[in-house]
Amino acid sequence: MTEHTVDARPRAELAAPGSAEEALFWLRDVLGTVAPRDPRTRRLGPRRYRLELLAELCDRDTFLMVTSWLGSEAVPAVKSKQDYADDIRLWATVARELGGHERFFVGAITPGIIETWTKVQKAQGRAPRTINRRLSVLTALSEYTRWKTKDQNIFSPVTKHDRLKVDPHDETTATPILEVPEFQAVVNTAATPRQALVPVLIYTLAGRVTECCLAQLHHLKPVNGARKLDLRRKGGKGRVWPLPDRLGTLIDVATDGRTEGPLLLDDEGRPMDRHAVDRLLNKLGALAGVLPDRELTPHVLRASKLTHMHDEGVAVEEIQEYADHAAIETTLRYIRRRDSGARKAKHAAAAVAVYDHLVDRFVPRGEQQ
Repeated sequence: MTEHTVDARPRAELAAPGSAEEALFWLRDVLGTVAPRDPRTRRLGPRRYRLELLAELCDRDTFLMVTSWLGSEAVPAVKSKQDYADDIRLWATVARELGGHERFFVGAITPGIIETWTKVQKAQGRAPRTINRRLSVLTALSEYTRWKTKDQNIFSPVTKHDRLKVDPHDETTATPILEVPEFQAVVNTAATPRQALVPVLIYTLAGRVTECCLAQLHHLKPVNGARKLDLRRKGGKGRVWPLPDRLGTLIDVATDGRTEGPLLLDDEGRPMDRHAVDRLLNKLGALAGVLPDRELTPHVLRASKLTHMHDEGVAVEEIQEYADHAAIETTLRYIRRRDSGARKAKHAAAAVAVYDHLVDRFVPRGEQQ
């Protein structure tokens, strides 16, 4: 145990609400738990608080800096805070293995280590976007530390030459889309109202999984004869969603008279986190026979809803607003991918018209697929 290890004491035992200790426990709860993998056996260990793991991996000054950074509005979204905490744990391992540093600190990762690590990641077939995201965490932490300490000698070890080029139109790694009948098949495989509510809620709101898991029953409010859901979206943005009557009825059945607690519970009555949602959607997707080579994830449902809106002729700006995308370029990734496929099919069909009659001697029309 280190002097800055965060133990598992509940908030009720904290003497002074609003103290620095209270803030630390708040961040502990926000970052949540994870099951760290043993580097030698590759087996998952018991679940532990991410904040406790960071306390053990970082030196004291860096731990305090990391908690300041992750707790600030520099990293507004809960999911981003958790992902960045996991990435810092990864860089602590890299610093130990390639730099010989027992504890992680700002500056432990040098340009030479970055070069070696990046080559290893490419050799192992890691996705360029994943590599770049993890490099970006180092840059973000360095920039925050430079601002916080006013030390102008602190620079990111990552340069533009370390970042991999990413093809924004690469469809091989793009999020797959469910067609409407495929989504219907997924919902049809649900065995209980609680199971059905998960894909229906995510799809209807084009929601992110963390947003839906954090939704509580007291966030449902009657307004002028209808019900609305107060939803906290990425970046802490508050949004109010009018709920269709049919979805409201399904919520009533799935919640079975409850008036408080999470909106999403599993069939055992346990609150669902993103891992539970992933497991359920994977199960439903497999039963429905959709995406045989990919897992059905919440992001697939989100992308599917936004794409279906585009298919229905909804304006791009309206889709952007519905998705709460900060930049319209993010929204266009879905639409362009869809349009790109249609354009390719049209141009390929036009090519066939040129040579169609010339291949009859090789492929009789009765045998064409």
